[in-house]
Amino acid sequence: MLKNNLMKYFIVLLLVIFTGKSYAQYDSIAVAILDSMSNEISELETCSFRYTSEYDIPNDEFGLITHSESGIVYMKGPDKIFVEKKGDKGHKSFFYNGKTMLLYSFDKNQYASAPATMSLIELIDSISSYYGVEFPGVDVFYPDFVDNLLETSNNLIYLGLAMVGNTECYHIAGARDDMTFQFWISPDKYSLLVKMSIVYLTKPEDPRYSIVFSDWKLDENIDDSKFEFSLPEGALLVKLIK
Repeated sequence: MLKNNLMKYFIVLLLVIFTGKSYAQYDSIAVAILDSMSNEISELETCSFRYTSEYDIPNDEFGLITHSESGIVYMKGPDKIFVEKKGDKGHKSFFYNGKTMLLYSFDKNQYASAPATMSLIELIDSISSYYGVEFPGVDVFYPDFVDNLLETSNNLIYLGLAMVGNTECYHIAGARDDMTFQFWISPDKYSLLVKMSIVYLTKPEDPRYSIVFSDWKLDENIDDSKFEFSLPEGALLVKLIK
């Protein structure tokens, strides 16, 4: 699919090469690559991936301090997700089996749960905005991800090929009033997201956030038990608060 889309915009690429002009606003090649990524993701029934992320937090004495986190995510449509993450904010896991959501802290041996019956996208929107639970990298799973990106961005451009570790990727950059962002997407048939980076322009000192994805597994069988919580010995039930 990506190959066909890129061929469709081959003339645009020739114009960029031979005229030296920059198509900074809604570059057709950038849109085609992002569309291909979004289309492939939308057709998945299950997937899992590992990630590592870094994010800046302002410090009055030392300026921006970089923190890190790593974890693994399992998703199964239409309504199951498991996330385990460990980093400077602690070691936590999140379960949702389509009926109940549950957050567990390994550090405190505490858990909180609440009934919920909604789709994954509805759950992520609700939990992240109301309880502040972070779901790393799931933005690209939104069905209207590309449309929203175009509606809110001032420009979008394809920068060519770039390396992320040992992986050669399509490199895309864009900007809107409050941030700049970059995507690195694999050039294979699945068009998987390899890396994403954001700079927040309206926050003090322009903090950065970046996330690298690895070990993608697509449409492999994930047993429903992966999304069920097994109560650890001595774990204390606490209340979810806004």
